[in-house]
Amino acid sequence: MPAPINFATIAHGPILIGFTFNAILLGVMITQVYLYYTSFKKDKKWLKIYVAVLFVLDIYNTAAGAAYLYTALITHFNDPAYLDNVTWLFDMDPAITGVIVTMVQSFFAWRIWVLTKSYIFPILILATAITGAVTAIATPIKVSQDPHFTHLLAAKVPISIWLSSEVLGDILITVILVVYLSKHKTGFERSDLLVDRIIRLTVQTGLITSIVALLNLIVYLADTTGLHLLFNFMLCKLYSNSLMSTLNSRGVWMSGPSGMSQGKDSEDHSQSAMHNTYRAQIVQPPPVRPSEIISFNGKKHTEVFVNVESHELQDNSHLRSQLPLGKGAFDDKGSF
Repeated sequence: MPAPINFATIAHGPILIGFTFNAILLGVMITQVYLYYTSFKKDKKWLKIYVAVLFVLDIYNTAAGAAYLYTALITHFNDPAYLDNVTWLFDMDPAITGVIVTMVQSFFAWRIWVLTKSYIFPILILATAITGAVTAIATPIKVSQDPHFTHLLAAKVPISIWLSSEVLGDILITVILVVYLSKHKTGFERSDLLVDRIIRLTVQTGLITSIVALLNLIVYLADTTGLHLLFNFMLCKLYSNSLMSTLNSRGVWMSGPSGMSQGKDSEDHSQSAMHNTYRAQIVQPPPVRPSEIISFNGKKHTEVFVNVESHELQDNSHLRSQLPLGKGAFDDKGSF
């Protein structure tokens, strides 16, 4: 006689672990959003609204996951048959994740258009983002036709297209920005250091999201259990946090190599970048005349004139506007 199926092991173990990471990343997201609104008060209104919408979707995603787990593990405790049911609360996870990923990738598609003034790459990224959103929303519709965790492979087509589109979009964004930024180094150490920081952040954020999405897809196709749900439940938080990390990193970039600028200081740094410069300069002496020759013990010495110039405080913030704007990079005011 075959052993009974343990539905808790099939799906709810991975869901519980994935939700734990989801909740932790929500805490990180709350901190990131707080830092954003307190540090970048001069950002455009549409960007502040965009961040607010993303934050609300993130909170809803975590709340829906918590409600589902409470219902399945507490309300229906000792009801194994219920654990195989896919409810609407669970179905909201792929749909909300698809919307969040589309918002994040669309933002970077817009930034790429601002940088390159080319419509080709942004259109490609938007195409993958929209495809991912549509198939992510189609996934719960397909699953609802046979709402059981043991039959999730029946939704193989929309899930595969959804996750593949996310991975492709991340790769496109990362490659395009890295190539563009690498070609626009100025040759000056400080500005090139800033560009290298932007490139490094671009690669890091792009790799994290694309690797987790790819693992989600591979495990889903290779494993008949719900192990892939571990990755699926944390996916949307990785995307939203990667975006907020990019926005908030502007304060670090504008603080120079030390990276110590914070809060309002980081927002206004580029507007108050004043430098008191002193320069010692050896200049050629005027034509030598007998009276200008000083003799010690019969030896002649030519004077060396040192001219020390003191310069007034100067605003060098215009130099930052010449730097290439990368993934989440800033304009000359440190804002988008």
